[in-house]
This record gives sequence, C-alpha cells and structure tokens, in this order.
Amino acid sequence: MGKKRKKIVKHNNGKKMGAHSKNPRIFFKQIGIKPLVKPNEEGSIGHMEKQVVRRFGNQFLETLNEAVQDSRCAYDYYHSNLELVKIWYGTDFNRICCIASELTKLNVPEKSSILDVGGGPGHLAFWMANIWNPASVTVADNNVVVGPLWAEKINENRVEFIESRLPELDGLGGREFDVIFLSRVLSAMEDLVLPDYVADFQGEEVQRLIYDLEKIGTRLRELVKPQGQVIVLDSWSDHRVLLVGKAFENAGLYVNPHRFIPERVGFEPSVIVFSKSNEPVPLKDRIYSLSTVVRFPPRPQQYSGTAAESLRVLFGDGEIKAHFEYKSKARGLTLYNEILEKEGLILVFRSESGGGKGAWIFSGISISSVLQQFDRLKNDLIAEDFGKGIIQCSV
Repeated sequence: MGKKRKKIVKHNNGKKMGAHSKNPRIFFKQIGIKPLVKPNEEGSIGHMEKQVVRRFGNQFLETLNEAVQDSRCAYDYYHSNLELVKIWYGTDFNRICCIASELTKLNVPEKSSILDVGGGPGHLAFWMANIWNPASVTVADNNVVVGPLWAEKINENRVEFIESRLPELDGLGGREFDVIFLSRVLSAMEDLVLPDYVADFQGEEVQRLIYDLEKIGTRLRELVKPQGQVIVLDSWSDHRVLLVGKAFENAGLYVNPHRFIPERVGFEPSVIVFSKSNEPVPLKDRIYSLSTVVRFPPRPQQYSGTAAESLRVLFGDGEIKAHFEYKSKARGLTLYNEILEKEGLILVFRSESGGGKGAWIFSGISISSVLQQFDRLKNDLIAEDFGKGIIQCSV
C-alpha cells in the first residue's frame, strides 16, 4: 500500500493548517513552536540555553547572558527575535497547551471581537483565532516587535498588534470587545505583586493592591461590551480569588459562574470569567464561595451518625436553600433532606425517622449543580411512586 497523505484543510484566509489543528500540541507545532521539554516536564533556563547554542552558537549565548540581568530583561530579550520566541515557548510547551485546552472549554460566540491583554508575540491569539473562527483578535502588549512578523509568516490576517499596557490600555480608541482575555497577566506585572497568601486583608499594602486591581477592572469594564465577558486565566490560590474577585466587583465586573467551570479553578492555570451583568445566584457571596473551591476535594466525603449531626449544628444558623420530606414505602421510613449555605460552603443533610443521619459538604460555588441534583432526586422519587407520601417540598 502507498503512504497515506496527510489531509490538509484551508481556512478563509488561505492559510494551510493540519486537519487536527483543534489539537493544541499539533497547532503550536504548525506555527513553529517545537516542544523542547518532555510531557509534564517543567522548562528551565537550561533548556533554553541548550537550544540557543544549537541554533545560534556559543558566542551568541555568551552575548545573550551578558545582556540579560534579570528575568524581566530575559523576557524582553527573548521576545525581540522570532526564533528566540519559539525557543522561549518551546520550553513552556506543556503549559501553553494546557492553557489552550482550557480555552476550548469556553463558550465564545462566532465572529467575536477579542482583546488579548498582554498577549506578547500572539501565540495564544493565533490559537483563539483558530478555535473561535471567524473571530478577530487584537493583541495589546508593551512589546509587539515579533507578533506582526509571526502573523505574516503563518499568513494570519485576523490578528492585529497594538503597543499598549495595563492599566491604561491606550491606543484602542473607543472600541469595545466581546471578549477580553488576560493569560497569566495579573500575576506577572512588574508593578503589581499578586500574593498567594494574605495575612491581613485590611493591611495597607493589601488595600493598595486592591486599589490597583480596581483600576485595571475599571478599564476592562470600559472596554468590554454590555453582554461581553472578561476571561482571566491564571494560577489561583483561594486568597488570589478573593483579591481579584473583590477588586473587580468594586469596579463593576462580576464573577459569572455560568460561563466557566468553577470547580476547575485551582493552582494550575485555570479560568474565571467576569461580566458586567450581576446575574442573581443563590449565594450570599459568590467570590468567597468561589475561593473555597481552590482547596476543596473534588469529591465530597460522606459523614454519618454523630459526625453528620455535628455538622448540622455548625450550619444551624445558615440559610436553608431547599428542603423536602418524603416517605419510603419500601423501608417504612420518613426521610428529610435539606441544603444549607454558610461561610461559602454548602451542607447537604439527610435524616431518617429511624435515626440515620448523613451529610455532605460542598464548595458554595457548586450550589447550582447541587440544587439541580436535589431537584432530580425529588422528581425521581415522585416518578417511582414515593411521591404520594411527600409532606412538603421547597426548592
């Protein structure tokens, strides 16, 4: 048999892409970024230096090391040359593929106008133009030397580059965008240190940080359309969620849990989505509830007996979000179920007339899915003819 030919597809702009360009590993290879680390391996300066020597020679590496004084200087130097940029992101290949995969889980309307804040040379902008085709992407960064050249080489005419930086984001005129995207920007700014842990949220330094984040949030709110979304992708701790979430909320940008998967927020690069509309959700404090999910186990543990009773006592002054009571013909028991919210957490509690107790704790941000499961349970019981014994129900 003859060799199989790789299938080629063409986009509207005439660019040739592999048939599997929705796969980030294939896509980034196609635009010139080769993986310079093993799967799940962290990149290092050693990886970069090895590739610099291989492509440019020892003399070039010596010159580069003399010019580079710190990590920021290294970033700027590597981002002044397209081949060096490819080395930089080749050593970060696994992480940018992880970020790209997170973006595929988001619902972005067709023909969206996207602003990529701090998008650097445009590697993620090219990805967004690819997966959200036919979107148009504007990269706003203080270093846009390489981006236009790279776009020309891969024949990508839907991505433009504007020299600009936070918090001002000048040069955009009166434009508004459907989507504003920030990837690892807030945690990497020179004049804004975003800590993993905060000892005192009322401290002077923290209040100054919140003020700076509010300025950024205010500018983003000016640039996003009324029904648009601000996508912030970063490495999150529970306190980072609180800092950014509260500051953006003060600026009029609200966490929108319907536009991303809150349970995925954590230490690995993950997404939080904000919007102008403060849609009602059954939570007292969605930011605080979202912060709890960072350190929460993916599956809740079941508690029974006195442990379940103790948890119910702890949630005693919490708000009851739903409850229903029914009789089981098969077991001859009356079962009472309720959901309570307190301090960013949700307690699901069940008691039986025979004395049995059960309890499960969830992060408060999961309340919508918990209520849906609660409602399905109620409907299943009714369908299975347990419903004739229902005494009361409130969901």
